Amino acid sequence: MAISEHPAFSASAVRRASPADIDTLGVIAPAAYAAAYGYLWDDSAALARQLATFSAESFANLLERADTRLWVAQVDRSIVGFLTMVVGSSNPITDIPNGAEIPRIYLLPRAQRFGLGRQLLDSAVREAREEKLGHVWLDVMASAEDARRAYLRWGFSELGHRTFNKPVKAGFADMMVLIKHLN
Repeated sequence: MAISEHPAFSASAVRRASPADIDTLGVIAPAAYAAAYGYLWDDSAALARQLATFSAESFANLLERADTRLWVAQVDRSIVGFLTMVVGSSNPITDIPNGAEIPRIYLLPRAQRFGLGRQLLDSAVREAREEKLGHVWLDVMASAEDARRAYLRWGFSELGHRTFNKPVKAGFADMMVLIKHLN
């Protein structure tokens, strides 16, 4: 069921982020990350440092970068998720040039499983094609099975593995690198 058909939501949209969204992103982004990946962390100070990378200031810096694109997902005009894309990024496994990385895509839990993640990703892929890029890539925690399955359904394929370089629990640092060729 599409989110717009769900009785709890009357309208949803995906659009490019603007400076007016920065403060809201600085609130919902750490919440969305903590809901998705809080289980990875034993050290609360390390988790707090990770959450700080989702600050309003971080989003302001992203919007100023020429190589970065940022989208938000909205339900009833409230931001419930976001996606960032960095153009001109080679993937870390084969180092193929002319790509775009999707370093972050997160939704608040209440907005998941209604197609908004797919809409965010489709917007980024469409932009990557318009910019004549050859592929988009992302990494996903190996323990995030639902996310990994979704990306595979949406046309990504496994490229390799790498290690998350933050102090997470033992056995949880494995990341899968996925790629979607655009040609």
